[in-house]
Amino acid sequence: MTFELYKEAGSGPAVIFNHGTLMDYTMFDPQLAFLAANGYRAISQNSRVLLGKAERHTLEDLADDTAKLGERLGLTRYVVAGMSTGAFMAVDFALKYLDRADGFILIEGQACAYSEAEQKTFDAEFERFDVDGFVSRERAEWAAPFCFGEHTYAHNRRLVDHWLDRWTTKIPSRAVWAQGTSWVFKPDLTPRLKEIRKPVLIIHADGDLPVPIARGYAMLEALPDATLVKVPSSGHTSNLENVEAVNYAILGFLDRLHRRRINV
Repeated sequence: MTFELYKEAGSGPAVIFNHGTLMDYTMFDPQLAFLAANGYRAISQNSRVLLGKAERHTLEDLADDTAKLGERLGLTRYVVAGMSTGAFMAVDFALKYLDRADGFILIEGQACAYSEAEQKTFDAEFERFDVDGFVSRERAEWAAPFCFGEHTYAHNRRLVDHWLDRWTTKIPSRAVWAQGTSWVFKPDLTPRLKEIRKPVLIIHADGDLPVPIARGYAMLEALPDATLVKVPSSGHTSNLENVEAVNYAILGFLDRLHRRRINV
């Protein structure tokens, strides 16, 4: 399968979305459609691991990719949004390209480092993705409970099955390995969050397994201008699992940022 660099919908103030490990730019389809209908230009980009050879890289590399996409699209200011890996990257982007951003949306993210035990566990698991072909069914089944919460398994199994099928038929296994290596050993950037003097929306599910919501609250306390929205009935992929709650949280943030109407 050939992946495109980005997709977009709508016109108006721009938001660039960045996906998480295992995912691709289609994970923001619900947000692109909703924001386009409400007066925004919503852009979702694919990570470099889906666009060419899957190689090790850093979160700063991904931040550079987002900056280059903004330049390519002729954008001088925009909101940077990301889920999981994309949210980790957004912190790096903020620390390097703050003047290019109107604000940031961090979905299921963290600024802190993973513990040594977490690093060892994730590193060993992601090494098992370093094989040819698409993600194996065994690896997909291992990953799914980290991505989707119990409520989704019980009430929206179709969503889980959609991504299990997509992982095993469209997502290269080595791309997952390469993407995972970008954040497993990420440094603790919490002490530098005070430098991000732009509005930040933190979206976090209380059912997030790989990134506990306490890490969202830790960012809330350290950032100069941040709001946290807690998403119910969701796991790690809250923008897919509870679309309405996340969409209206994002819209409210953007409307306040751009001094538009306040939506209820």
